[in-house]
Amino acid sequence: MRTDIKIVYHLGAPYTDNEQVTWSLRKDAALLSEKGVFLRRPRVYRPLIAEMVQELQGEKPSVTDQENLLNSIIGKEKIKRLIMTNGAFLGVPAWMFQGGGFYSNAGKNTAAIRNLFPDNPCELFLGIANPAIFIPNVFRGQKEKDYAKFMGNTDLAKVRWSDVIARIQDANPDCPITIWCNEDSPIIWQTILRKIADIESRVGLQGGNDIINMIISKEGQTLLKKYLADRPNLSEAQLQRLRIVFLERFYLSDAVEEVIDLPGWTDDTIEALTKIYDDDVNRIKQMDGVTFLSP
Repeated sequence: MRTDIKIVYHLGAPYTDNEQVTWSLRKDAALLSEKGVFLRRPRVYRPLIAEMVQELQGEKPSVTDQENLLNSIIGKEKIKRLIMTNGAFLGVPAWMFQGGGFYSNAGKNTAAIRNLFPDNPCELFLGIANPAIFIPNVFRGQKEKDYAKFMGNTDLAKVRWSDVIARIQDANPDCPITIWCNEDSPIIWQTILRKIADIESRVGLQGGNDIINMIISKEGQTLLKKYLADRPNLSEAQLQRLRIVFLERFYLSDAVEEVIDLPGWTDDTIEALTKIYDDDVNRIKQMDGVTFLSP
């Protein structure tokens, strides 16, 4: 069994980057391959992971099963770092309030995937989002449209990402975890990609502007591309400041317009959840063992 391969799990969250980690990094597949970093298309490994987790029911696989699973994912590739991403690694989004808590099974579910390769080093990555936006997005994306059933007995005032992260850490004490806010992704996307792929900061990535390009005008995209082409040696801090300038000038409000229409929700609900989230982010930044990426 190749225990020298580092296993990297990007846990989502669901309905944040919408699979963009995979597609952005795959633009530099050749570069990553040279550095021993490997991504497969999600449809290759997701069913294999889900089947193995279901079969094991929390037990660790035999060395033979580990080898077979790894070989099914990477084939004959010579790699040092395997990246896999799935917003359902935390749990099925439609059931994220099961039992009245927020991702109550996050520890158990992440331990199940971590233990597929128990002797390999492992890293975890998670982009979080304001529950005032995140909850409506997840609700709209699931098939069962009964809001009461979706929420269960959950108290919205107690929804905390820090609690989810703590459960993940408790269940996976040997796995470093990196966190960022989805709201910052347009500015720090290249930093996120570099961290996930473990690529040094001097290396530019083709997908570094994928998120900001979704929310600025075509004119802004063209100007940003040209500006960067003329200045290939900007530092990461300079790149982030530049993206902020382009967001201020070319931002498309329609591209990220959020429609929040949930039973019982008011402007006060959204304001309260946002305040809780802001306080929670500050708490997460202080958590031991957490690497927090921010502009």
